[in-house]
Amino acid sequence: MIKYLILDMGKVLIEPASGNWLVTNEFLKNVDISKINKDKLKEAIKSSRYLLNGKAQNLEEEYKIIMEFYKTVFQKINYNITKEKLENIVNNFVYDEDDSKYILYKNVKKDLEKLSKKYTILMLSDNWPCAINYLKKHNIDQYFAKIYISSIYGKRKQDEVLFDYPIKEFDIKENEAIFIDDNEELLDIAAKKGLLVLHMDRNKTIKTSKYKIIHDFSDLIKKDLIYKK
Repeated sequence: MIKYLILDMGKVLIEPASGNWLVTNEFLKNVDISKINKDKLKEAIKSSRYLLNGKAQNLEEEYKIIMEFYKTVFQKINYNITKEKLENIVNNFVYDEDDSKYILYKNVKKDLEKLSKKYTILMLSDNWPCAINYLKKHNIDQYFAKIYISSIYGKRKQDEVLFDYPIKEFDIKENEAIFIDDNEELLDIAAKKGLLVLHMDRNKTIKTSKYKIIHDFSDLIKKDLIYKK
């Protein structure tokens, strides 16, 4: 019997307003993008991502990590950004809870409300403490029995051990929970942990997957069937 839903956040509940999680709208407001080589920027972000793996249990610790990340990226692309503009980017990333950074997918709140009446819903996300504030601002944190944010534990989903926290804390048995994510590799890990999995494809871009693809929560709600192979 399925008792739990474990949801990712990015590309399941929200998407980046700018189309890129790290090149935010505030980033674009504070740099002259015409003076930046896009390939070099992409490479700088990729090679600096390891800096985002640090442990951050609160917004202050998150701020230090995000600041170091963006400082490193700008150094690598030799872009001379002012202290004020750099702080604008980092402050927006960490402290702003408006919709300039994320866009909530349509009907998410209504869907969570309906699903929460039948299932215990958990969140497992590679994210930072600011994500919790965003959920609170949109009043959807109330539908989660617990929110597991990677940086708070100092582990990411790729480390596999992050999955053990909700499994052990809620004593989830094999096939009692469904994990929903947009990343097939992470679904592989979840399946190894004894979870059922669904591949979320909000933008209908995935052509094939080894797992059942869904585009929103509507089928799960309408059919009163949470999982079907």
